[in-house]
Parts: sequence; structure tokens; C-alpha cells
Amino acid sequence: MGLIETVLTEPPKNEPEEEEGGEPLSYWLGVDGGGTNCRAVIVDENDRVCGEGRAEAANFIRVGLEAAIGHVRIAVDEACHQAGIEVTKITAACIGLAGVSHPEHHARMLSALKNALPVPHITLETDARVALAGATRNQPGVVIIAGTGSIACGINTRGRFARAGGWGPAMGDEGSGSYIGRRALEAVVMAWDYRGEPTSMMEPVLRHFGVTTPPELPPVIYDSPGEVPAMISQLSRIVVKAAADGDSVARQILKDAAEELARAAIAVIEQLRMAQETIIVSYVGGVFEAGDLILDPMRDLIREAAPKAVVAAPIDPPVIGAAMMAKAMTLES
Repeated sequence: MGLIETVLTEPPKNEPEEEEGGEPLSYWLGVDGGGTNCRAVIVDENDRVCGEGRAEAANFIRVGLEAAIGHVRIAVDEACHQAGIEVTKITAACIGLAGVSHPEHHARMLSALKNALPVPHITLETDARVALAGATRNQPGVVIIAGTGSIACGINTRGRFARAGGWGPAMGDEGSGSYIGRRALEAVVMAWDYRGEPTSMMEPVLRHFGVTTPPELPPVIYDSPGEVPAMISQLSRIVVKAAADGDSVARQILKDAAEELARAAIAVIEQLRMAQETIIVSYVGGVFEAGDLILDPMRDLIREAAPKAVVAAPIDPPVIGAAMMAKAMTLES
């Protein structure tokens, strides 16, 4: 049974198992935290998932350092409770978070995590890196992440790592939920102005923001900067429904998003010189709930650039990738 199946089908046990002779098993903690939620798992020496925990967003750039650390701790405490162990029993942790790629952000968050979690060995990675570890089980390949934000990253047979995207909503995040939502807003106001095609997204987008006409949108959008990014990202669900119902404007938005995500993956493939190799290109994030509306055009473009690429769902979720990185860290040391 694969680890992703283990997470989804095996109920956590509240009593920790013991080896023969009564010695307790070792435990490893994996955390995956982004702009929407945070998830934690604890695995044992047999790669069995002993406990899982969930909490709110853990991207400290979006929610602040104190809130991000608090949400990580909530998820970890819940996972420990399900596993029937204290957090001090964890051998090592790998924590993958959005918003820590800059060295200063990384150092600040790592220091805060070490103060918050009494775990002897803590590694802090980006959410993209743990997603890659889970999606390919650390085999050569690429993962495309498209949730609130977007990024692609990969690793080749020589162990070289590369990334493309991940620049945040002001400078990038093309193909993400934020991108799709922003495009939906643009489509609505352009239709209102007679600059664009009519779209069935008009009414649900306005209702989402609690207004009745587009001229009422600016105060909502510009006067609530803290809440708006998440609200805009949530519009992606409206776009997907409209596209599924045949709205041509919504379909074009999703096609453009797919092209942007493919462009990021291809950039990584080219950086790693893998265009002629058989590789896994996987995908993670809420945007891919759109299914073939996103996957089909994205897959076609990737295969044009890398004919041997296999575009497939991830082998394991990012949080399992983080746990396996934690385990590998201690076994290699």
C-alpha cells in the first residue's frame, strides 16, 4: 500500500506501537503549510501514519509570524494526540511552509519553530520542496503547485534542484487560484463596461463580494486588503463551474491558467536538461480540482516540450513528502 493510501484509509491509532523488548518506535513529523491551511502527519519506522492534524494558514507573510506558528503547533498537537505520543517523542521534523524562500524569512521562521516545538532536529523547507518529495517520492521529476499561489520545481538525476514562479501575487503566481480569481474580476468589470464578452460569472462574483453591481466592488476590494486575497482566490471555484457549464470567458481563463502552469513546468525541465528524459510531472493544489479543463491543455503543452514526460497525479501528498524527508535526514546523519 502506498503512503497516500495509508493516509486516506488507515485510521490513526491512539496507542504507540512498540518494538520487541518494549522499546518505543521512532517517530518523524512532516508539516505542509500554505496560504490556506496547514497539515501535519506523524509516521513511524514502518512508514505507518500514526496521527494527522489540520489547522489554518501557515504562510507567515500572509497571516503573521505568531499566527503561522500557532497554526503549525495546533496541527502538530492534533497529530500527536491521534498518535498517542508527546511531541518530545518525535525524532526529527521537516516542515514545509510557503513564504520562507528568502533567507531572512527562512531564518526567522526556523528560529520561531525551534522555540515552539521541542523536537531535537527540525528542518525548514519551502512548501514546494516537500510537495516535490511527495509527488515523485524524491525521484527525478517536476511538480507544479497551484493553490492560492503557484510555483513549479524539480530535481534531476544528478540531484540538481530548480524552480520557476513562486513570486507572489504582486509579481507572479500565474495560473494560481489568485490569478484565476483576478481574471474573473477583470472579466466581470470588462463585461459591465462593454469592453469584454458577457459572462455568466457576473452574478456569482458580485454575490461572493456581497454587492449587486460592479461599481460597488472597488470599496470592497481596496478597503479590505487583509481579507481580499483569499476572497479573490476563492473565485476560482466560480470560474470552474462557469467553464463546466460552457461559459466561453471562463473556459479561456482556465486555458490561459493551464498555459501559464505548463510554462513554469517547462522552464524547470529546461533548466534541469530533462526535455529528452522519461520523467514524472506531477501537480498539487486546489486549482487542479478543475480536472481536465486545466489538465488537458497543460498536459499537451508539456508533452510538446518534453515528449517522454508522464503527467500524473502525485504519488504521495506534500505532508507525507515532508515526513519522509525528516526520516531520511536522520537516517543519513
